[in-house]
Amino acid sequence: MPTAVPSPTEMFSDATTATEVATRFEDYKATLAKSHTGAEHDIFDPSTKTIVKGARAANATAEHIANITKSVPSEVLASIQGELDALKAVEADLAKDWTLTNPNATGLVPYDLEAPAKLLVPRLTPLRNVIPREKGQGTARQFKRITGWSNSGVGGVADQSAFMNSDTVQTSFGSLALRRGAKIAYASDNKSVIYKEQSLSDQVNWSAQFAGQGFQDIRSLSQTALLWATFGAEERSLLYGRGTDTGFVGAVSAPVISSSTATTGGTIAAGTYAIVVTAKTGFGETAVSNNPSQVTTGATSTITVNVTTEPAGSLGVYNLYVSQAGGAVGTATFQTQFVGNTITITAPPSNTGAVNPGATNTSASAAAYDGFLTVQADPNQTGYFKRLNAALSTVNPGAEFQAAFLSLYQSVKADPDDVLCDASVMKEVGDLLKTASSANYRLNLNGDGHGHFLGTSITGIENQVTKKMVNLDVHPYMPQGNALIRSRTLPVPDSEVNATAAVIGPQDYMAVDWPVVQFTYDQSTYMYNALVHYAPGWSGLISNIL
Repeated sequence: MPTAVPSPTEMFSDATTATEVATRFEDYKATLAKSHTGAEHDIFDPSTKTIVKGARAANATAEHIANITKSVPSEVLASIQGELDALKAVEADLAKDWTLTNPNATGLVPYDLEAPAKLLVPRLTPLRNVIPREKGQGTARQFKRITGWSNSGVGGVADQSAFMNSDTVQTSFGSLALRRGAKIAYASDNKSVIYKEQSLSDQVNWSAQFAGQGFQDIRSLSQTALLWATFGAEERSLLYGRGTDTGFVGAVSAPVISSSTATTGGTIAAGTYAIVVTAKTGFGETAVSNNPSQVTTGATSTITVNVTTEPAGSLGVYNLYVSQAGGAVGTATFQTQFVGNTITITAPPSNTGAVNPGATNTSASAAAYDGFLTVQADPNQTGYFKRLNAALSTVNPGAEFQAAFLSLYQSVKADPDDVLCDASVMKEVGDLLKTASSANYRLNLNGDGHGHFLGTSITGIENQVTKKMVNLDVHPYMPQGNALIRSRTLPVPDSEVNATAAVIGPQDYMAVDWPVVQFTYDQSTYMYNALVHYAPGWSGLISNIL
């Protein structure tokens, strides 16, 4: 199998005792088995991309009709024969429409994975674990938003005084001028988010299944591993998916770069080197930048590359491609990935890396929806976006996050709940306590009095504006140098928005056991949904953290 099977401890990482892990693992296996058993009456409808519950019950209906016909006296049967014939006709149509070979000629055996999926709380999917999931209909989620009103301080609606003189006030209501207070103003918009399909597959060879008899159920392990892999894929989609369909942000444009050289400090020989850079996104990269074509002299040169224009939507992570001396742009090969807007290479460029993509842009996909980083890096949607291009401050630890909290509060009165960082940023934040004293961080001291623990691990940062402790945690797939600041809910009572984002679609986790057409057992997972961002203006992003 291509995916390692997780241990029960990894599957239920929020469990506090070994007994709880064992109990929940047994519950999971029972629920998964129940999903298989309950699928015998279900059919997958490709027209709506959903499971139709009980579609195979038409066969049972035919049996009931036959039993009624045999047991009812002839004089009574004659009076209801017309109704029975009509019911048989309906049943015949159902049987014709939903069979093992129709509507799909090869046959489908689907089963709903929603129940067992909800029993898992793996460490590697922090976003999937907390984002609400709702049932959707059709091919897209459409909704209307009231983004602001008078004196709300949001949505670009001006503040309005309520003072007036009831003897002289005149306010227009249609064609009438009435003695009433001034009318408040609103700001609103319409949104439509298209649902997208996701699927992964696995197979178990007959030899592996039969060799494992008496030791391990290999097919069961495959199903668990496939579900685990699907979780990981969805977590990446939620984090940095980028779509090109209507309503999504679209592809990232190529960066613009410049280059320079120094005659000392390196080992690069004299020559002319083609240099291009691409901006890296979650699932791909942009087309190449311009080529400054750097000339070096001597045998101890270095080359410095600066990204002078960072494209909109870039997460501050770039791929550097350099040719051999005298080589053309098309021969420039991958050298390294770097964070921020500058990099210096001191060694001669390697020719073993992948060739640059040229004009091909894989930064976005028509099959994808927009994830959190994509939306929060979009200036038209985000509440706060900052390219730091520097290390976190050691003079005023946490200043970068406090600036984000202040801006979000001033713009929409946001009060964030979480900050998710990559591992290097998380370590950098922890190291700040070793060099500076600050009351902004929450430091939990645990031990048994014998000095068994060493180090500083930051679990939260206090919002100086609202005095709220914001959770600080690492995300396993976060691009280097990025910190996502997320509000889970809105500080607006009765807003009709239970969460700032939700996964919505007609079909949640589903699995299909394919017919055996070779010496393997094959299965796939499937979902048809999208991440819907109701209020991205209440969250933000800091990128380019060195």
